[in-house]
Amino acid sequence: MLQQGPTLLKGHQTWQMNEINALIWPNKLGIGIMDKSAFDRTAKIAKQFKVIKKTPSGAYRDDLAKAAVAQLKSQGVDVYGKNWKKATIKVTPGGK
Repeated sequence: MLQQGPTLLKGHQTWQMNEINALIWPNKLGIGIMDKSAFDRTAKIAKQFKVIKKTPSGAYRDDLAKAAVAQLKSQGVDVYGKNWKKATIKVTPGGK
């Protein structure tokens, strides 16, 4: 995105991606795998506040993500982000 000429300046885009990564890493289940209890909790709250009418049945699925994580692991990818560290981003006026 940064190479394609983003609307926001590079410093701000870099800062945003760093903050998003901090929400993802580390991940004890592996990248892309949602915790079943978190899914159930979210569905319960959504139903309670009438975002959805009924509790979803069969909507939670993790087999594809687990297969992808297994394949990435076999290629030596750190799917858990054990070595990830949040970067220090310096955003300067003008965003360069």
